[in-house]
Amino acid sequence: MQQSKSKSYLTKKFFKYLIPSVTAMWFFSIYTMVDGIFVGKGVGPIALAAVNLSMPYINGVFAVSLLISVGSSTLITFYFGKNEKKKSNEIFTLNIILISIIGIVLTGLSLVFIEKIAYFLGANNETLPYVVDHLKIIIIFSTFFMVAYSLEVLVKADGFPIYSIIFVTLAAITNIVLDYILVIRYDYGIKGAAFATGASQFISCMAFLFHFLFGKSNLKFVRPKLNFSLISKLFTIGIPEALTELSAGFTTFVFNFAISKHIGTYGLAAFGVIMYLNNLVLMTMVGINQGMQPLISYYNGKENYKNIDSLLALALKTSLAFAVLFFGISQLFPNQLVSLFINPSNRNTFLLAIKGLKVFSFGFLICGFNIVLAGYFTALKETVKGTVVSTLRGYILITLTLLILPNIWESFGIWISSLVCEILTLGIALTIYTRFQTEFKDIPL
Repeated sequence: MQQSKSKSYLTKKFFKYLIPSVTAMWFFSIYTMVDGIFVGKGVGPIALAAVNLSMPYINGVFAVSLLISVGSSTLITFYFGKNEKKKSNEIFTLNIILISIIGIVLTGLSLVFIEKIAYFLGANNETLPYVVDHLKIIIIFSTFFMVAYSLEVLVKADGFPIYSIIFVTLAAITNIVLDYILVIRYDYGIKGAAFATGASQFISCMAFLFHFLFGKSNLKFVRPKLNFSLISKLFTIGIPEALTELSAGFTTFVFNFAISKHIGTYGLAAFGVIMYLNNLVLMTMVGINQGMQPLISYYNGKENYKNIDSLLALALKTSLAFAVLFFGISQLFPNQLVSLFINPSNRNTFLLAIKGLKVFSFGFLICGFNIVLAGYFTALKETVKGTVVSTLRGYILITLTLLILPNIWESFGIWISSLVCEILTLGIALTIYTRFQTEFKDIPL
């Protein structure tokens, strides 16, 4: 009876963190999806292709933020578990300082080399003006992107997961309203969409800062100590999650390269639609991760491996449930999904996007397992194992499949590459986990 109560309590605690995490990630995805919808309908397929080309940069900005934030969250909750609040506050303060400095430097360098960045991302003479217009405004706001994303992670470690929903919802509403006003009503095009996204992140950043400066937060700003060993640890622990976040951008980049080679510009617009939907799936799995990780880190500090086992099982089951949901919607309603972004009158792009989505969505069924297992290792500070899984999934195997399969099956090879990559990664991830289980038999799957 006591065991049943304990399991019920842990499940409730898991969902207390899960729901705000997933909801926040959905709203982060909605930012970009709303831009895509307004740009695709209000400007056209070429502009939509340009936004898709810009996405790897935006994912890179988020990945840099996550690189430090996940390490900070892991250590903050670990020291909370040991009742060392002073240490948690020092880590929190150091996290914000580091991200702010990196954001400012990144902004300056990116503005100087903006055209070179656009060409590197795959822009051609047709898409370059759109990519530069979009990127320029996004770059100006990039520090606010990074700090807001970091604070969204840390507000859960602080014990206020509901605030992540409130503040991110506020930002999402701002984004939607400004998109309508600037893109549709006043015809500012791709620049208006970029400004709407940047302004929404600014508002989100200010709301989170208000909580930590004037609210009832457990984490407070303190005078930080310059500890290079701690800084190194923050970066190291966050590598797997940063790689997972950056993988969305890298995947978009290598897909754009393959599509440009085998299909052409209208293929980029079709893939842009698929990437918006894929990003929603990926962010859902990241949200499950972020709901699981603070609790696993906390119980790791308590050396309660039984609860860690239960949390992993809950996260895997939840990821499977969402995967089946997204796969089903993609298979049953592809026309409706694609028509949100592209007018059916753009027949070639519209039909290609439908065809691609039906094949690509098979990868949704597996990606969650890989992301959750990588996050599980990260939360236990098994950084190398988490990094291996994240690197294989988001970089090495997807690159190999996109180099090989399109040469065999042409466009079908492009769309099936994600599924093949996820299957191969899962096989390796389960092998790593099985060996880890053998070493730590008190943490069974």
